[in-house]
Amino acid sequence: MKAFFAWLFSEHNSNLQIGLFDRWHFFYLFIVFGGTLLLSVLGRKKPALKKKFLPLMAYLTVGLYAIDFFIMPLSDSYGGSISAYKLPFNICTIMAVLVPFVQFNSKFNRIKQPVAVLSIASSLMWMCYPGTALGGQPPFCYIIFQTFMYHGFLFCWGVLNLAYGEVALHFKKIWKELVGILMIFVWASFGNAVYDRGYNWFFIESSIFPFLSDAVMPIAVVVSVFGVCVVIYCAYYGLQALLRKKTAVK
Repeated sequence: MKAFFAWLFSEHNSNLQIGLFDRWHFFYLFIVFGGTLLLSVLGRKKPALKKKFLPLMAYLTVGLYAIDFFIMPLSDSYGGSISAYKLPFNICTIMAVLVPFVQFNSKFNRIKQPVAVLSIASSLMWMCYPGTALGGQPPFCYIIFQTFMYHGFLFCWGVLNLAYGEVALHFKKIWKELVGILMIFVWASFGNAVYDRGYNWFFIESSIFPFLSDAVMPIAVVVSVFGVCVVIYCAYYGLQALLRKKTAVK
């Protein structure tokens, strides 16, 4: 049994490789975006399904995040140990902690909007530039599958909240996302300072791009994440206008 699980979660289960914007990268993007679109349409046509899809995406997001800590020691991708980098100091992993609160407890409805938008923004940014999928690993090894599916479920949960009308966006309230980003910045800075092992949570300690210096990363991260939030708002308004126009024509 031990040998089976070692093979199941191994990084060396095939000769295939995944790289940035290759066919396997686009395959995962197609699965995530296509599945999200399908669930959005089904939920709008059959409102009863909303009560199933949203909790399901929340459970899958939190479940994949939690179970990863039990599987990492079985995977050679992590050297047989638990990676501290998976602690909730990155924006994506922090969302896994916040999602169950806003999904299952109405007391947190005030922060559901920024949590949903930041879930979309952070997962979308990772899926477009997946750092852990750039090393030529097999496309269906554990580390690749888990990270894509985790971000995919997180993305889907956020989008479904907008598609189902659980969260309505108003530009006058976009300051909540900015405040959320700054709070995550402070929390990540605390983690980087306390652990002091070069984890670079939230990418604010050192640059991941050759064309950006370490010094500008704190500002670049805040601006880029907030910029993606603005794009999400614009897309939301555009789709709302398109749907209203379509309804008026009918």
